[in-house]
Amino acid sequence: MNTLKRHFSLIIPLFALLFSLESIVLVNRAISIKENKLSQSYSILLATQEKINFDLIVKNVKEAKNLTLINPDFLLERLKQNMTEANISNIKKDLPYFYSLKLSVFPDQKQLKLITKTLLKIPSVLKVESFSKTHNQVYRLLFLIKFNIWIFASLITILSVLLIIRQIQIWRFEHSKRMEIMSFLGAPIWIKNGNLFQLAIIDSIITSFIITLGTFYLSLQSSFKEMIEALEIQESIFRFGNDFLMLLLISIIISVFSVFVVIVSQRRA
Repeated sequence: MNTLKRHFSLIIPLFALLFSLESIVLVNRAISIKENKLSQSYSILLATQEKINFDLIVKNVKEAKNLTLINPDFLLERLKQNMTEANISNIKKDLPYFYSLKLSVFPDQKQLKLITKTLLKIPSVLKVESFSKTHNQVYRLLFLIKFNIWIFASLITILSVLLIIRQIQIWRFEHSKRMEIMSFLGAPIWIKNGNLFQLAIIDSIITSFIITLGTFYLSLQSSFKEMIEALEIQESIFRFGNDFLMLLLISIIISVFSVFVVIVSQRRA
């Protein structure tokens, strides 16, 4: 029972730490997929005096993906009811060329402003409509989600590390007599504190496995699948093998680091 409590007391802060880390990873993947989807649907409208080609655009805007000429006939169709064919023909002659420019990325606000300014410097470009208001609203929302997740995860990580160090200090106190005897016998640090390293590594493996099982269970829930579909995130945000190895590596590094912190602090004391 004491052994179970000993493990459980370290697993709890490790669980909180790895949960916050996994949350960051999943949210960043989801936002990255969403940004990719938005970049595919988002386009900038150009009005030009003369026809232009994609090579001219890509020389000025490296984020350009493709350029499509927009047929203005669908606009003129609405005017046919109130205007004669001759007037329609005259208007059509005076109309500029309209293009839809798609980008390879979903730009941030600074990028979008720079792209707009660069496009306006092209001699034949008359007008650039980047729909910046709608774009900025979406970008700010995604940025706010990222920012809040990072702040939350950072606070959880700091508290978790402090709790891990505190628990390892308790373990060291419990084994203090045995460690003193081993010190008199000239045992090196890694042998004298072997139990601490062993407990830390075992709990890291257990916690990483629990988090991975938890995310696997979450991925099977119908409510979560419905939420993913509602957000139009078709690609899977789960990579169980890679995530398990990442969580295991990070948890072991933090646990071992915490043990070293305790050892160094005790030696100085």
